[in-house]
Amino acid sequence: MPMSGAQVTAFQAASGFTPSAVSLLWLSLTFALVLLWGAWTLLSLYRGWAKRSLDGQAAAAYAVRWIVLCMTLSFLLLH
Repeated sequence: MPMSGAQVTAFQAASGFTPSAVSLLWLSLTFALVLLWGAWTLLSLYRGWAKRSLDGQAAAAYAVRWIVLCMTLSFLLLH
């Protein structure tokens, strides 16, 4: 539901930012956290796979899950 003109004016007066700028900030932070978590996960997977303490199929399953999560999040937030 879009904000009315009075609501946008009140939001800008109270916060000093436009609603679209705040939305962009939260989207950027969300994507940054997911990408950092994914990089940490993939690095951990590689370390486990390199030490032969993790099966290749399990590592591939975790990587596919992360890719699907990123694709789903991109679709839901950027659509």
